[in-house]
Amino acid sequence: MKIVIIEDEKDLGILMRNFLVKQLNVKAPDTVKIATTLHEGISFINQLNPEWVFIDNNLPDGKGINEIEHIKNSGRFYNTKVVMMSAMTNLREEALRKGADYFLDKPISFVEVKNLFPGDIQ
Repeated sequence: MKIVIIEDEKDLGILMRNFLVKQLNVKAPDTVKIATTLHEGISFINQLNPEWVFIDNNLPDGKGINEIEHIKNSGRFYNTKVVMMSAMTNLREEALRKGADYFLDKPISFVEVKNLFPGDIQ
C-alpha cells in the first residue's frame, strides 16, 4: 500500500508512518512517505500515486485544505483517499466539501486511524 503523510510535526509523521506500516503489514516501508511541506508532499504524491494521503492543514508553505481539490480533481489521483488532519474542527465541513474523504481531529487518535482501514488491520 502506498501512503503519503504530509505533516510538519516530524514526530507525529514518524509515529503515523510506523503505526501504518505495522498495522497494515506494509512489506515495502519505503512506500509510506513523510513530507513536512506541501511542496515535498505533492512531489511524493506525483512519484507514488498513493492510495492514501494524510494531510495537515497548517504547513510551512501553505494550507493543506487548499490542496485537497487539486489532489482529488487530478485525473491521476481520483482513487486516492484524502484524510484531512487538523485541530481546527471548524474546517471539517469545508475539507469534506473540497473532496476530503475523512477528517481527523488533532490530537490524532490512532483508534480513529485504525478505523479508516477496517478490513486491512487485524
